[in-house]
Amino acid sequence: MTAKQYLRQVKRLDNLINAKLEQVDELRGIVTKITSKLDAVKVEKHNFVDKTGALISKIVDLEKEINKDIDKLIDLKAEVIENIDKVKNQDYRLLLTLRYLNYWTWEQIAVEMNYSYVHVHRLHSRALREFNINS
Repeated sequence: MTAKQYLRQVKRLDNLINAKLEQVDELRGIVTKITSKLDAVKVEKHNFVDKTGALISKIVDLEKEINKDIDKLIDLKAEVIENIDKVKNQDYRLLLTLRYLNYWTWEQIAVEMNYSYVHVHRLHSRALREFNINS
């Protein structure tokens, strides 16, 4: 695994958690719709309980997965921070932190560090090389 692939794991896991959170919101919305339809239509109680119970079960299972993923994310971030801290050059550490932990764009990093866009990319290449040696 390259340094870039290793560092990108944080964002990927964060995106996965966010996608699962959206699924939970969607399932909760469906449960709410099922409940609101009860007022308008007479529904067989057994059928309603089955659908609602199945959806609630899915929500609970998904929330358990999300909690496990959050634990993994916290551990991964701590590990990445520890490895970034091993990089000797302060600018490299800042750049790697802003890019891979704070998810800043290259433009934001260039402005923050007061460097040109092109120079930020040069620094990034150097930072990854140093990161590879130290991690």
